Amino acid sequence: MNLMRGIDLKKIAEKMNGASGAELKAVCTESGMFALRERRVHVTQEDFEMAVAKVMKEESEKNMSLRKLWK
Repeated sequence: MNLMRGIDLKKIAEKMNGASGAELKAVCTESGMFALRERRVHVTQEDFEMAVAKVMKEESEKNMSLRKLWK
């Protein structure tokens, strides 16, 4: 899997402020999956942005569930 030219990795990193290494890996994997689902061999900026939204949303929901358990 290759990256399209011009992907702004700094912009992606800014959206993932405070993310763990596992979350970063999940975003990379998920962005590749978005490309594969459309039968593309290049990952685009949009793939990364959708992956960040998906992964960070899932992590946020997990954290909320844990907070409810701790109460």
